[in-house]
Amino acid sequence: MRRLSEIYGTRIYSDRAHFVGTIEDAVIDDKEGTVVGLVFGRKEGKTISIPYNSIMAIGDIVLVYSKKAEQASA
Repeated sequence: MRRLSEIYGTRIYSDRAHFVGTIEDAVIDDKEGTVVGLVFGRKEGKTISIPYNSIMAIGDIVLVYSKKAEQASA
C-alpha cells in the first residue's frame, strides 16, 4: 500500500513506453473512500485524468494501458 503523497510527481507511461504525463492530483470517491482516478494535466481548462482501473502498476513509474492513456489525453 502507498500513500497518495508518495506518488505525486511520479511519471506515467503507457504499456508501449510512451510518456503520458506526471501525477498532479487524485480523484477520490468520498462516499466509498477510494481513489477513482489520477490527474496528470489540464487541457482547454479541463482536468485530464486516467481511471484508476486503467493502471497496471505503480512503482518508480506508473504504468497504464495504452488504449486508456490515448483516450484520456485525446
